[in-house]
Amino acid sequence: MDIRAVLVADAKRMLDCLKSGLITPAPSISSLPASIYTDDEGFVLEKERLFRRAPIMLAASCELREPGDCKVMDVAGIPLLLVRGRDGAVRTFLNACTHRGARLMRECGHAARFTCPYHAWSFRLDGSLLAVPASEAFGDPDPDESRLVSFPTTERAGLIWAILDPEAAPDFDAFLGGYDQLLAAFGFENWHHFESRSLAGANWKLAFDAHLEFYHLPVLHRATFGPKMSNLAEYFYYGPLQRLGLVSRSEHVLEQDDVAGLADIPEDDWPLLPLLFGEWIIFPNVSINCFYKGGRGVIISQVFPGATVGESVTVQIFLHENPPGEALLADARAMSDFLGQVVGTEDLPMSRDQQETLSSGMLARVKFGRNEGGVQHFHEWTQRFVEAPADWALAHIMGQK
Repeated sequence: MDIRAVLVADAKRMLDCLKSGLITPAPSISSLPASIYTDDEGFVLEKERLFRRAPIMLAASCELREPGDCKVMDVAGIPLLLVRGRDGAVRTFLNACTHRGARLMRECGHAARFTCPYHAWSFRLDGSLLAVPASEAFGDPDPDESRLVSFPTTERAGLIWAILDPEAAPDFDAFLGGYDQLLAAFGFENWHHFESRSLAGANWKLAFDAHLEFYHLPVLHRATFGPKMSNLAEYFYYGPLQRLGLVSRSEHVLEQDDVAGLADIPEDDWPLLPLLFGEWIIFPNVSINCFYKGGRGVIISQVFPGATVGESVTVQIFLHENPPGEALLADARAMSDFLGQVVGTEDLPMSRDQQETLSSGMLARVKFGRNEGGVQHFHEWTQRFVEAPADWALAHIMGQK
């Protein structure tokens, strides 16, 4: 893939949209049963056939910068333990001792080894069994059977993905299709983790829908972004992944790269930064938005299914290209707090209101407009994974076999 050629082609399309003030609309308005947000059986299938088959972006590389750095998280009911090994590779394990299932770590941090808090079995950073206390009394467990359960994992573009099926083929290329090469232009592997936070929400798809369209920006976010914020998105699709460009010449908080300014520069001289415009969507549940207050940074938003169909957790990960010095620290903190407010006090309360309404069963269907093509695209791919037979390989679902 010629990365610059793809980015330039996308920028040219954005320039056409900015000049005309028009977007490329979806072919038609679409609709889906409202039960996609409330049905318990469908929710179980999403966890099994989507979150355990599609590669899930779990972390930024800079969250696990040094050997022994660990991250714990729960995804679709699976407790995970990520660690950078002494060999520099990141591995994803089931956060469970292979003795009797106790969680090995409760918090993110650093470890030289993993020691079970129940019976003190210990494991190396590569998942192999290190020691069994009182082994003369317990017996001699099989080393291979006692290794931590591991999941296929890859680290690309400064981001970490895993397939949450220990038996899955690690066919990440079939899914990413070069999208990771586009993201690599950010250079996230050299960025710095500023902070993370978690916010409770309604159904995960309701919570994530808000990341997939700009139609709501001047309405729901009129107090934060302002009522003059553009509501037009141009969509760029790369298989199930996508990005959104805001069709606006006005300054605003999330997208300050001067795409419009490229029109005054010879194409061969176009700098990289404005070519990375927009909101980047990693299917099925992650968005990446740029900001500049407090220094160049991004917010990575991960929307995970909760314990029930009506619950989700949005994890906000804030990265900065450079660690904010004393002069920028207050602005960086203010930016994190602001984006936490936008999602926590505007987006997620709205999704909870929707959840209550849809759970009544009184609204049969929900609609997605021609200006909400990215939302349509997301739900089409979600259905594609859920409806694919359980024995289909990832490449088959992607239409490559």
